[in-house]
Amino acid sequence: MRRLLLLIFLGYTYLSQAQIVADHSVVDRYNDIPQYYIDQVKTMLVSIPGESHSTGYSRGLELLEAMEARYQVQIYNFGSPSASTDRYLRSGRHREAGEYIFFSESGIAATRSEIRAQYNTGNPFDVIGFGWCYDMTRGDAPGGSLDNEHQIHWAGRSEGSPEGSGRWGLNSSDQDLTGNSVSMDTYLEAIEGFNAFCEQNGYPTKYIFTTGPVDRREFAGTETGFQREIKHDYIRDFVARDADRILFDYADILCWNNEGEQNISSWNDGGTVRKHAQIHPDNMLDYNGSWNTVPHTEDGDHIGEVGTVRLAKAMWWLLARIAGWDGSSTSSSELTEPESQELSLYVGQEVLRVHSPLSYDQGRLRIFDMQGRVQSDMVIEGNSTEIPTTPFSPGAYLVMVSKGNLFESRTVIINR
Repeated sequence: MRRLLLLIFLGYTYLSQAQIVADHSVVDRYNDIPQYYIDQVKTMLVSIPGESHSTGYSRGLELLEAMEARYQVQIYNFGSPSASTDRYLRSGRHREAGEYIFFSESGIAATRSEIRAQYNTGNPFDVIGFGWCYDMTRGDAPGGSLDNEHQIHWAGRSEGSPEGSGRWGLNSSDQDLTGNSVSMDTYLEAIEGFNAFCEQNGYPTKYIFTTGPVDRREFAGTETGFQREIKHDYIRDFVARDADRILFDYADILCWNNEGEQNISSWNDGGTVRKHAQIHPDNMLDYNGSWNTVPHTEDGDHIGEVGTVRLAKAMWWLLARIAGWDGSSTSSSELTEPESQELSLYVGQEVLRVHSPLSYDQGRLRIFDMQGRVQSDMVIEGNSTEIPTTPFSPGAYLVMVSKGNLFESRTVIINR
């Protein structure tokens, strides 16, 4: 049995190693999410703090719900997030925030305090991200010394930097070029630190990596736009080096349209053509009452409603993956509360109901945490077993039923 359990965990580990990266390739896959995982996402609390661009995340989720009612959401903005529920995704901004939350020690400390305080309410954040504004492009135009590796000058702003707001590059070696100790590594290290903080304290919160804006026509085909893409690629490359890191690729999602076309701009760098991605014009369009596209009217998030809906579809996909979905539309984890001959799970407000085939009657039902520790062990009576979830900390668990040489297992997310 120990060998069988090892094989189960190896199988789970293989599935969980499929890295969660929400980019343009997943936008159309939101409709593949099994209903079970849609219901799991509806228990989640998400915050994407930021400035103006961060409102596009919320706007898109609202529009998607209006288009397709099963993607229900409740939006909050600043202050205390919505109370726990299993009826809709709760998403918004628990605070307004700029880049200083990563670029200053006080900003980092404040974020940790906010995560802790929300956990202590009994209604912890499941996911936090950052809604980048124009921090990679505006503020200081390309300048300073030339970066010989990338053949560009850096741009941007860095509120909270010890040297004051200014242009910034990728890593500490770029300080000689920019005069700024802040770099993209500062952001990446802060996110890693937030996740380590949550893990050490047993908080279920995941802080995801994000890319930033690709709008504003004046940046298309310029050194500013080109150096911005280098920064986005640096985030992508960093995330790719660890399968546990999660990325919401805001930039990539918006550079492709719904027909699968990418928008590319060209910067003429003294006779050398250097290409970079720019928001697709289709994603700068809005919808009318009949869901036909119309010219954009600025509403504060700087992109069109078409673009925000693409963000929302990708966000549902990402959250379903975080909830445990393996990304397959034919996943055996399409779980409801059926009268079937398959092992299935149903998570209610305070109970986990396990429906098992009658062949497991008088067998064993065990629940393991992701470190392989037994959290519950009982005898199966009949084909339906109820387990109170109150003693369980929020997180992922493996449910296994066994009898003789038979066994089956499923993963489940418990959120209270």
